[in-house]
This record gives sequence, structure tokens and C-alpha cells, in this order.
Amino acid sequence: MRTLILSVMTTLDGFTAGPNGELEWIDVADDELDSRIVELLAGIDGMFFGRVAYELLAQHWPAAEKSNREIEAEQARLMNSLPKYVLSRSSLATDWRPARRVGDDLPREVAQMKEQPGKDLALFAGATAISAFASHDLIDEYRLMVFPVLLDKGMPLPPLGRRNLRLVESTTFAQSGVVLLRCLPRAAGPTA
Repeated sequence: MRTLILSVMTTLDGFTAGPNGELEWIDVADDELDSRIVELLAGIDGMFFGRVAYELLAQHWPAAEKSNREIEAEQARLMNSLPKYVLSRSSLATDWRPARRVGDDLPREVAQMKEQPGKDLALFAGATAISAFASHDLIDEYRLMVFPVLLDKGMPLPPLGRRNLRLVESTTFAQSGVVLLRCLPRAAGPTA
């Protein structure tokens, strides 16, 4: 069965974007970090986004294939070619394909995708989407990239519900100072 990975970028004070959706703080030009993101993208068969995040990212990634930084261009090629599943109540208003709308019965749709053969799946962005996946307990792995930035205000990391997790990896990227925390659900054990 395929794993669904939540991969999210956050500031040290828990924000995923500035007050107006600003994301300039994630542009750190760290080849080691970008290589790790390429590794994640190469290991998945599809990506989930909320509609707003999907539309925002659709403005960036198609042109990024022409980046002078080869690692960013590779990241863009993967982002552009992978299937995108967009949690939305309305039709998609962009040509960033391949993409399809999901969410009429999210638990059933995700369960069916997880049972299909193939690589893992990833959930990248959108507070509403992340909350919906968490509320249905659909996330199998948590990857938080914590940036050494304090925004003071902005869009917070959405509620993920109560989960007992175990840290399986902690990696610091020296050039940017970003810390990757990779966590898995802690196996339920006997209660005392």
C-alpha cells in the first residue's frame, strides 16, 4: 500500500505563509535542500494541493523549468509532470496539468489511490486541504521543513489533530539553516 506524505514548509514560529500569502522566505537557493526535494518528488506518483495553493503554484512552476539553477529546473520538471490532485468544490481554473479535482468523498478517494500499485503520494499545500486530510487520518508520514525565519504573523500551520509521533529523521541543511523533521505515527501500545 502506498504512503501519503505531508510535506510542508514552515517558519520557526509556525507560519506557512505571510499575512497575504507571501512565500519569499522559502527562496533560499540551497542546492542540498533542493536536491532533497527533488528526491521526494522522484519518489512519488502524485501530489495533493488545496485549490488556492494549486493556483498560486501554477503561476510559478511552468516557467521555473527555464531556471539557470539546474536543480530548480529539475524540480520544476517533476512538479510540472506529476499528476496533481486538487481538493476543490469548483472546477480548476488553470492549465497546470495533469490535474484533476478531488474531494467529493476524500477518505474513499484517497483510500483507493493508496491501494493502487505505484510510488507514494504527497500532500504539499493548502491549510484547508491539510486540515481535511488530518481530520480523516489520511496522513501516514509528516515531513516539516522548518526555516530559520520569524514572521510574527501570517498563515499558521493548520491544526493536525492529536497525534503521537516518533521522530525518524532530523536533517539540517547548513547553507540555509532549514531543518527537516520526518515523523511517523507512533504505534499504539498497551496503556498502563
